Amino acid sequence: MRRNDFHHFNDFHHFNDFNDDFHHFDDFNDDFNDDFNLPVSGGASGDPHIHSLYGAHYTLLREGVFVAWEFKKDLESSGKPENAVHWQLLARYGGKKFRTLGILLLDNSGHKLEFSAHDCALRAKEGDHPWYIAKPGLLLPGTASSIGVQDSRKNTTLHRTLIDARISFNITGSHGSRKVASLYTHCILGDHLNFKITMLQKKDLVSVGGEMGVHPQALEDTTHVSFLSHSASSKLRAMRTRTDEEFQAKKPWVDLGGTAASDRFFRTFNHISFVERPNECGDEGEQEARQICAKHLPNEASNQSEVFGDCIFDVCHGGGELDAELRADLMAA
Repeated sequence: MRRNDFHHFNDFHHFNDFNDDFHHFDDFNDDFNDDFNLPVSGGASGDPHIHSLYGAHYTLLREGVFVAWEFKKDLESSGKPENAVHWQLLARYGGKKFRTLGILLLDNSGHKLEFSAHDCALRAKEGDHPWYIAKPGLLLPGTASSIGVQDSRKNTTLHRTLIDARISFNITGSHGSRKVASLYTHCILGDHLNFKITMLQKKDLVSVGGEMGVHPQALEDTTHVSFLSHSASSKLRAMRTRTDEEFQAKKPWVDLGGTAASDRFFRTFNHISFVERPNECGDEGEQEARQICAKHLPNEASNQSEVFGDCIFDVCHGGGELDAELRADLMAA
């Protein structure tokens, strides 16, 4: 992708509009302002459950491609393109289990990275050159930023192959270079993936948009899934949900910059929304899922955290023990 083609993913999402609606910086509470130089994490896992960098937590209601994370910054406040950093991480949600099927990272230097459950291979593309398999140590430099592939591993969990990757985001200005964020993602071949974004310093959150930039205040008027049948599990009936229409891409995966192979993989799944899923998990199944999640997430179980609740839901709704183990891996990363 040439730099002047950056509008392919920028035209469906206006960063400044998002800032105005969701970044109530003046309303930060004292707790969040504490330790402003410490790291903070957010991500998407399971069904997909969104945890923003601001602490907002909700479950997505619709499938499609969404801006999961965006970072936009003018390093010198000059307005010059060579001083601008702009990254977008797009996520494709869907499938019969309604999970994350693939992610696509784009930047204004013309670089791309794609990680898809199609084959769990991390691919890179520089400008108009062909896609290739990205190896650990790969550095994609820009004029004011760089993206690095730190490592990639293959493990076996519950008789399934788990492939993960870790990517770093760096900016370079007049005061030198520094690492701003990292992305950790793991993938089950032919099934789904999860991802986690960590910002190294909370002060950089002023440059963040997308789902990872949603503030808890934006959830005050969101939907609880109260219209489902009484036979649905209590976790499902109590969930806070969003449609995230403001972050949804209106173009096909390939037009946004992704590979045709991943796009074909996504299209093999029947279109299904979160609320159209069968309510196969009742209170008895929920109790069994609770025990499985407590085994893999003992600390979250003792706190009865939102993460623990997400685990119970996913295990109970077809994910099985594998989902609990994947969640533990994501949290430990």
